[in-house]
Parts: sequence; structure tokens; C-alpha cells
Amino acid sequence: MFKEKSMKIITLITAVFLLSLSQGLVVAKPVNNCASTTENASYTGVYKGVENNLSLADFNRDLVCAEAFISSKYPQGFVTIFGSSRISESNNSGDAVIDAANDKLYQQIYNLAFKWTKEHATKYPILTGAGPGIMEAGARGAFKAGGPSIGYTTYYGPSRNAKDGDASMAFWQYRPAKGKPQKIISDGLIFTSVSIRESLMILHSTAMIFAPGGTGTEWEFFQAIEQIKSKQLTPVPIYVVGDKKIHWQSLYNRLDDMVKRGTIKRHEVEGLFIHVDDPEDVFQLLTKQLNLG
Repeated sequence: MFKEKSMKIITLITAVFLLSLSQGLVVAKPVNNCASTTENASYTGVYKGVENNLSLADFNRDLVCAEAFISSKYPQGFVTIFGSSRISESNNSGDAVIDAANDKLYQQIYNLAFKWTKEHATKYPILTGAGPGIMEAGARGAFKAGGPSIGYTTYYGPSRNAKDGDASMAFWQYRPAKGKPQKIISDGLIFTSVSIRESLMILHSTAMIFAPGGTGTEWEFFQAIEQIKSKQLTPVPIYVVGDKKIHWQSLYNRLDDMVKRGTIKRHEVEGLFIHVDDPEDVFQLLTKQLNLG
């Protein structure tokens, strides 16, 4: 399964590189320097600001270095956790019900990542977006369990403040109420391109777990679902986790509306993922689905 996806990535890399050559935008030689001086990052892409500023050579470098990373270190792929950057360990939105649900969800994701890493990380490590919120919960759980805790990120927030970016701030650190910030990413990639980062988080996944989030998480969810629906991506286990009524009602309402308007067929989408109210239940389900039990 993962070999097929790797071949697609290689094909994409080749296409981008050949297009770059045809436009005279890159020199006719392969990328051979993916080394990184950033702690715990196997590759650090150059910061160039907004996506509009990037050249085909920038996209090509991200793709080539990411493929080298996964092929050499984690060839079987990852169990990837997607979710909100704003659902924290302790939430204070002003709505007691939602805050309690978010607090619980964070802990459940932490517990799932911890248990999965203890049992199965040698085959399928946990991958997150190396950011705060739900990403932090997954990364913390994996790191606390002894890792690996893999992060795919780009230049967000403070890491963009310097003129040339500050890669040392790209991987999020856990900030306890008392004490110093703690590293929670043991290895990973810092991309120049956010779109390449998003696509490779999906392509490098042997399984995907979607916790509640905002527009970023739903971008990732719909990209994965559409690629599988349109047979552009080999199907992999996909779990949508969290209380359906509290966290996901708006998503299901939109899917219902699409069905009503005839823009999708229900089975085309809902048959591609499994909803699990308690994220910790994914451990047994996915263990069985990946034949690890």
C-alpha cells in the first residue's frame, strides 16, 4: 500500500523537476543536500514567505528531501493525527460544556498516541503537524512514550518573525503551567511550502485520525476524502474522532446538504471513514485493521 503511494510521490517529483527544467528555472542536477542544522529536524526548507513567492525549485526541494526522509527512516509510513491548534490542555471559551469536551478530547488524544507508540511505533510511528493544540497532545503522548514523535511543519507564528525565518521555533514545544518549555518532536521536516507539507502528511499516512478542528483540519480532511473518492489515492483507514453532537454536527450537516443538493452521493464519502466517539477506542480498531494484533 505504502509502496504505491511512494511511487506516486516519485512521479510527482519527477514531473515537477522536468517542468522546472523546461522553464529554465532550475539547474539540471538533483537535490543532494537535505541536511539540517535545526535540532530534531532531518530537513529544514528555506523560509521564503508566502506561497506565492516560491519557485518550482523550492517545491522540488521539499518533495525530494521529504521522499529521502521517509524512504530511509520510516518506509512503512505513519499514523497521522490531525486536529485543531486551538483545543488545548485546559480550555476557556466561556462555554462550560464545550470546554469540558475539549479538555477531555485533548487527554484522549494524548492517551491514544502514548499507547500506540508504546505498542506499535517501531512499525507505524505517530506523525503530527508539530503545532499546538491537538497536534501537541498527539506529539506529547508519542514523545512521553519514548518516541518517535514525528512532526511535519512549516513556518507558522513566531518562526516567521525573523526576516529569513527562525527554524529553531518551527517545532512547537509544550509549555506547562510551571517550568520551562519541553521539546515534544523527536524527528521531522520543516517545509518551505505549506501545500507540499499538507499533501505529504496525507501521502505519507498509513492511517489518518481526524480530531475536531477548524478550516485547516477540514482542508486536510476533505483533501484526503476527495483523493480517495476520486481514486487518486490508495484507501487507508480514516477515523473521525470525538463526540459527534458536540464536535462534528456541522460537518455532518454539510454532508447532508451536499447529498440533498445532489453534489455527492452519501456512500461515496461516509463509506470512506469511521466515526469513533472516544479516540482511545481507535487503538484496538486500528491495531486490528493494520493486522498488528
